[in-house]
Amino acid sequence: MLKQKKIKLSPAALLLAWPLCANAGNEQSVADGLNGLGTGGVIIAVLSFIILLLAGLLIRLRQLRIELVKKSASLVNSEQRMRQMGDNLPNMTVFQLTYSGDGKFRFTYLSRGCERLLGLNRDSVMDNAQRAYDQVYEQDLPILIDAFEKSQRDMISANLEFRVLNQEGKQSWLSINAVPHRDQGVLIWDGFMQDITLRKQVEDALLQENRNFQNLFETIDDFMLVCDMDGRLIHTNPAVRARLDYDADTLRTMGIRDLFTDEAQASICQVMVDIQTRPSTTASTILQTKAGRAIPVELNIFQGYWKNQPAVFGIARDVAGRQQAENALRESQQMLQLIMNTIPMSVFWKDKDSIYLGCNKTFIQECGLEHLDGVVGKSPYDLFPPEQAAAIITRDQDVIRNNHPLFNFTQSLTNPDGSIGWRETSKIPLRNDEGRAVGVLGVWRDITEQNRAEERLKRTLEDMERFNQLMRGRERRTLELKAEINDLLRQLGKTKKYRTTTDDG
Repeated sequence: MLKQKKIKLSPAALLLAWPLCANAGNEQSVADGLNGLGTGGVIIAVLSFIILLLAGLLIRLRQLRIELVKKSASLVNSEQRMRQMGDNLPNMTVFQLTYSGDGKFRFTYLSRGCERLLGLNRDSVMDNAQRAYDQVYEQDLPILIDAFEKSQRDMISANLEFRVLNQEGKQSWLSINAVPHRDQGVLIWDGFMQDITLRKQVEDALLQENRNFQNLFETIDDFMLVCDMDGRLIHTNPAVRARLDYDADTLRTMGIRDLFTDEAQASICQVMVDIQTRPSTTASTILQTKAGRAIPVELNIFQGYWKNQPAVFGIARDVAGRQQAENALRESQQMLQLIMNTIPMSVFWKDKDSIYLGCNKTFIQECGLEHLDGVVGKSPYDLFPPEQAAAIITRDQDVIRNNHPLFNFTQSLTNPDGSIGWRETSKIPLRNDEGRAVGVLGVWRDITEQNRAEERLKRTLEDMERFNQLMRGRERRTLELKAEINDLLRQLGKTKKYRTTTDDG
């Protein structure tokens, strides 16, 4: 028989082989092997196991440390990226605000957006949160205080909008959204501030536009109607109620066709059919009051929305009232022409090329003409001698070019009878809607007699001055003679005869 060869294993090898053998069902073989090792072998095996276990543990700890370092670096990088992102968010500031037991607020984090929103240095606000608080518009302070007190009491988010003043005194709007939580007894808000100035301006503009539209709707004298696409009245302005003599409740039960005369209702129905396929249309028709009085109108109808629902808007203008206004304007123009023809001054107006467009009756007469047709369409060369016409045109062009008036300048003119007269003239630019000078309005008055009277007065004053000088000379010579006589009498030892001004001293 063949002898079985014994294989000796080291204690470490046996220890390492134990789990494998156990799993394979060879527990007894391993136990027999250990029994053959003796006490010393067992100790060595246990120590070997402990060493291997410690080595594996150290390797694992080293792996965990490397992973921890990587995660820490990743966390730092993430935090840096988050801070960088917070510093560069447009019109927004990220913050962490704490409220301690001493009743003070402190920022533990604040992105650099605060420098753009408030114009304050971030570090200075971190040191003293009161600086940011001082920027709040005084009338909005109660809103801020109430929001944070309610958030602190009920542990709910603080959401509010308020105004602030930056360092330059410019007002802007901010929105704050902050979520509270407690950490080790300290109340902390994490949130952000956002500049909503532009949104507020848009909202205010929209609100003002709606208000203006409502004011226009309520105050305009035209008839303004709003109905649904089926022609049922939804809204009317006060002019409809006042001039057609319907109350609001009655109008809400009526259709748009009920406001027109029987003859006009067919055309209104056709207009409502047409407006279904086109954005707007017009019609000349006749409204009817509750009492049956007809009012001719021009009606403009267009599609739109009323309270977010498709609607038809109608604006009806009273043609009779416009005719009355036109008649009143015509009468006013006639009155103005009458005034211009009555005043003792010449009035005229020209285009940018100094061509006459109109004038009053006095100007026509002073030009030696009989009718307006002799002036309109003519240039100064057609009405005055060449030298005078050139001077007139030069001044006209100065007024137009400089867009500035010339007042009270005097010029000589040759009258139709050949005599020389004097005029005091003022010219102002006629401007278009853009403010540019497109013509000249002029006024002159005849100062020939005034100049003559001033010349006579001047000559009279000169004659009086010469007479006064002569009289002063004679008086002076008389005083000199009296002084000489008194001097001769004094030399003869006699009493002086005349009293002179030198005796007053």
